[in-house]
Amino acid sequence: MRIHVTNVYGFSGMSTVLQSQHEVMDILKDLSDSEIGLYAYIYEAEPKNELSSRYDGIIARVTPGDVVIFQSPTWNGVDWDNGLVDKIKAYGGRVVFFIQDVPPIQFENNYFLMPYFINMYNKAEVVIVPSERMYQRLVEEGLTVKKYVVQKMWDFNVHMDLHTPSFERKLYFLGSVSRFPYIQDWKCNTPLYCFGVHQPDYDYSKVHFGGWLNKPELLLELSKGGFGLVWGTSEDPKDEKVYYKMNCSYKLASYLSAGIPVIVPDYLSNADFVKEKGIGFVVSSLVEADEMIQNCTEDNYNQMVSNLKHVQYLINNGYFTKKLFVDTIMALD
Repeated sequence: MRIHVTNVYGFSGMSTVLQSQHEVMDILKDLSDSEIGLYAYIYEAEPKNELSSRYDGIIARVTPGDVVIFQSPTWNGVDWDNGLVDKIKAYGGRVVFFIQDVPPIQFENNYFLMPYFINMYNKAEVVIVPSERMYQRLVEEGLTVKKYVVQKMWDFNVHMDLHTPSFERKLYFLGSVSRFPYIQDWKCNTPLYCFGVHQPDYDYSKVHFGGWLNKPELLLELSKGGFGLVWGTSEDPKDEKVYYKMNCSYKLASYLSAGIPVIVPDYLSNADFVKEKGIGFVVSSLVEADEMIQNCTEDNYNQMVSNLKHVQYLINNGYFTKKLFVDTIMALD
């Protein structure tokens, strides 16, 4: 038996999809046998015989009994992904779905695709899900796969020295501001520093905009001190989409990788982890987040930074992903 891991290519810019899947592959390269590269492309007009030949080429290394950890979705569409899964199984391969996003839940207008995703997931022997809550939701939608492993946390491979965070009452936020309206109309006393793609039609007078930074640059900047903000698209958590309660936050791992305490909403799937480890504040509103930061003392901050050391080490050395891999392989018959 050999183990293969899919990995997407072809996305414009350094999207979170590309970053996260490449990070997984980078961490698992010494534990798996090969990478299966999947290119993001427009395929609707491709004749079936040509698509079948493309699939054959993609899985040329897969032999009967091999395991393919399929990082899902590839964003080529559920029909394309499903066709590749069928081809893998036709050649005797065994499929594990590493479910990182579920488009029918993530985007309400795609909910009609749910039966197609469930049908595809049900072809796996094991599924990796971002949270227990996500698994239960998929079961409600028709998932019949009994063996599952919960991801819990993203990892980063970090091979450099970072700063020791200093106490500063400021917030960092990662992401495209166009998706988060409350950023443009920032009302909190705590200054906000945003990193992401610049939107020319936005008023940045109320926030400090740092632009897009690559991973080393970003982690070095974050590690200087402050707090990392994880929040949904609405200022009020009561208005937040259910999806944000079930997915595994890539932003959260970014901040923890830099060693800085975090501010997270109480509905986040990792909220209990943050509270139990004493590595940040779990709040119900941005107003409460602002109050917690303004009332935080240097001693409180330094204690959270100290609490974070072990978690930061695990994330920066890929241990959550490695454990996920081992637990998944052990779950197979």
